[in-house]
Amino acid sequence: MEQIIIGRNIQRWRCFKGKKQENFAKEVGISRVMLSRYENGRSKISLQQLEHIAELLGIKIEDLITAFEKESK
Repeated sequence: MEQIIIGRNIQRWRCFKGKKQENFAKEVGISRVMLSRYENGRSKISLQQLEHIAELLGIKIEDLITAFEKESK
């Protein structure tokens, strides 16, 4: 469940910031396929990678690991 929440948050923030998946994956230093796996909750992301993604998006790591209100109900 945590992977799904984190993945959805990565995708939401990436889209909110106007970043395309392929371009953002290059910024992160991973393949587009791996980013897709993170966003779909199919691969576990390391804390170090999560911190890096949060930094690139200009957000706090908490923004990526916390469920949105409507999802947590």
